[in-house]
Amino acid sequence: MKMDIKTMKRTATLFSVAALSLLGLSVFAQTKPLEKKVGKYAVTIRVPEAIYAGEVTDIEFRLGDTSNNDPILGAAGVLKAKTSAKITMPAMPGMPVQTPRVHAEGVPGEYGVETYFPHGGEYQIELELTPPGDATPVKVSFIVDVKDAESAKNRKPKPKPFYAELLDKPTAKAGEPTPLHIAIRDTSTKQIVKDFDVAHTQIFHLIIVSKDLSWFVHEHPVQQSDGSFTIDQTFPAGGEYRIFADVAPKGAGSQVLPVTLKVTGDAPKANPVLVPTPLTMEVDGIKATLQSADSPLPIGKSTPLTFVLTDAKTGAKLTDLEPYLGAMGHLILINQDGQTFVHSHPMEDDASNLSAKSGSVMFNARFPKAGLYKAWGQFGRGGKVVTIPFVVRVNEDQSKAIKPLRSVK
Repeated sequence: MKMDIKTMKRTATLFSVAALSLLGLSVFAQTKPLEKKVGKYAVTIRVPEAIYAGEVTDIEFRLGDTSNNDPILGAAGVLKAKTSAKITMPAMPGMPVQTPRVHAEGVPGEYGVETYFPHGGEYQIELELTPPGDATPVKVSFIVDVKDAESAKNRKPKPKPFYAELLDKPTAKAGEPTPLHIAIRDTSTKQIVKDFDVAHTQIFHLIIVSKDLSWFVHEHPVQQSDGSFTIDQTFPAGGEYRIFADVAPKGAGSQVLPVTLKVTGDAPKANPVLVPTPLTMEVDGIKATLQSADSPLPIGKSTPLTFVLTDAKTGAKLTDLEPYLGAMGHLILINQDGQTFVHSHPMEDDASNLSAKSGSVMFNARFPKAGLYKAWGQFGRGGKVVTIPFVVRVNEDQSKAIKPLRSVK
């Protein structure tokens, strides 16, 4: 049997694709293809069946020219296109924009974008692709759903792209100022990161909590010439403290990098069990009521949490809140395990902004796992920062509930 040249080439290509599949290199396996067309071009992104937060994931896509269409293989792949990508989280517009690296794959027209998602939720991937010889880029965007890291059962955790390190090995003693010297390092090169994107007026948000979640600070260290950061911190009692470096290395998006510090000295005097608090609290002349849209609070789903703030004496709605770090409030949520961390900011639509001016500040929160969470809402008023704590329970099977840590108010 004789085959013409065109048929032979087509057959060879099909054998090549089959070979890639047998080698486990086919990106079509275990993926969900999504296609968008712009003019004569088609962009097909293949999203893995599951993307987990806290992992670097290579998401592949194809740029095809539909004017050169093969009846079997489809649109011809476009080689050597100029490529760029941007990743944002629509539900949290204040998050730093991620500009990940895009690279060419081994198959004509195939490219990959190296993504990292700090926590679960929906993210938008925007691609800008300029084929050779074209002056106008092809612009498309896709929404991908990212699962919380905690849902990756029976999976070995992958290294994060960055990590925090306490330099100079500080000897911390309760009641005395301790110099903290913190470096953010690139996991692959071990080099200290020097360039950061600004997130809510700062390049470094330092959150420190005691192991039992009874004590909390939100500070902003000063960057040094070598890229590291320093700050003096006084700890109230002996014990273990969890330090969270909330940073955004240039173009890499938000990263929350924990490190642990042991402090010598007497343990806290009061140490009751961590339990859910009343949903109305009074702090510094402010009466705060925490309202949730969902009851019970859901796991792995975005849900609105609203702080309704009134004057503790008059009951009048607060109309004098001031922006704090570029926002009308900040919300830190930490699970009773002392590791699961969420930093949320108020929703920024017109209705939410108007509501905040009358003392109702709405946050878009997400709880990655079940259990008790300590929540600290922070608001600016009268030139000061007011911190309002709550403890809430997120939906869980009581027979499998984690034993609570101990905590003061």
